[in-house]
Order: sequence, then structure tokens, then C-alpha cells
Amino acid sequence: MSRFYVPPESVSNGKIIIRGGELHHAKDVMRLAAGDAIVVFDGTGKEYQGVIEKADKEQMSITIEKTLERRTGGCRLTLVQALPKSDKMDLIIEKATELGVERIIPTVTERTIVRPDIKKESLELERWRKIALIAAKQCGRSAIPEVSGITGFEDSLKKIKDQEVTIIPCLYEDIKGLKEALQGRRAKSAAVFIGPEGDFTKKEVDEAKAIGATPVSLGREVLRSETAAISVLSIMNYEL
Repeated sequence: MSRFYVPPESVSNGKIIIRGGELHHAKDVMRLAAGDAIVVFDGTGKEYQGVIEKADKEQMSITIEKTLERRTGGCRLTLVQALPKSDKMDLIIEKATELGVERIIPTVTERTIVRPDIKKESLELERWRKIALIAAKQCGRSAIPEVSGITGFEDSLKKIKDQEVTIIPCLYEDIKGLKEALQGRRAKSAAVFIGPEGDFTKKEVDEAKAIGATPVSLGREVLRSETAAISVLSIMNYEL
């Protein structure tokens, strides 16, 4: 059964109101009508099973029959992602959502090739948040990850300083492997930094270490930014 998203304020007194694009999808694409069963989530971890009471051009009214609250029992993951070239960020956000990431922080580092256009930044952010929403709908998540505004590297460090585990994969020598760094660790919160095409600078790695981050190696091969993000998040999900 298809799942539909509404903001939390659309749920009140045992009723749900669907408007806008989700109304079009439910009524015109899926051909749902009064009397049909429907599943709706509000992006905060709550999912509702209900029956459509009424549907017209303006809105769809749903009577809630059952409320499910889905809270993740595992580690709350934050991805600090250096902006990659072309549209790779779209893929990273989609896959990070599927892998259960709670927060994504797009970041500009010293070696980031892509520099955000201030005039287009709000449009980029809107698109990324829509990608996260669609991915959450498709993979069955009831909570949509937070996609923060684009930030500088030093500001991103401030945003994750309270994490129990923080790792920063990089290409420098004499550092632990990812498996060694995570072995035996258990945490309720963790952050991972994924660098740009040219890697983090030594200064950035040292600044991350100063707030408790552990530099790690991902092996002999140099991974693309999007490959590194998906690989590390999968491993951290399993290990933590």
C-alpha cells in the first residue's frame, strides 16, 4: 500500500487532512476515494492507518483508525558531507535516507570544488529535502532526515560536537582502519565526515581530532565521495 506524507499540523482530533501534491498523488494517480484504506506518516516517526472520509479538489479528509509510533532503537547517525561535483549529492541524500541517517549536513571544505551559489542555495536545499521525503516514503521510514543548510567545515564541527562516536575517513598514513576504530563500540549517536574529491586537509583533520573525531582509513582503494558515504554508513549501522 502506498504511503502519503502530511506535516504534523495536518493531524488533529483523530483526523488527517491531505492537500497539495500528496492530494493529487492519492486522488488522481492512485485513484483513492471515500471508503478506501490509506496509510499516512507525518515525518516525526508517527504513522497512521485510516479510512478516507471525503475527497474533493481541495483536500482529502481521513479518519484515523490506528496510530503507530516508530522510533529507531539503533544509533542516531549524522552525515557531514562535503559537497560533491554534479548531482552526486542527490544520490547521497537518497541512500543516506534509506540507511536510516537522522541528519545530513552539507558542508564546504577547503578542497571542495563545488561552491554554492547563494541565489540558488534555497532551491538546492528544497530539492534535497524533497529527495529525502520521497526516499523516506519509498523505504518505509516514518521519520524524514533533517537536511541542514550548507555550512562551512568549522561550523559543521560545532553541530556534531556532542556525538558519542565521530569518525573522519581520510587518506593520511598511520591511522586506524574503520573496523578497528569501531570494534566493540556501542553508541546512541554517531557522526561521520565524508570529504571532497581531494580529501580533507591536514588542518581539517586536526580540527576534527580536537573535538574527539577519529581519523580512519577505508582501505587501499580511493573511493568516490558517494561510494564512501554509502559504504561507511552501512558499516556504522551494522557495527553500532
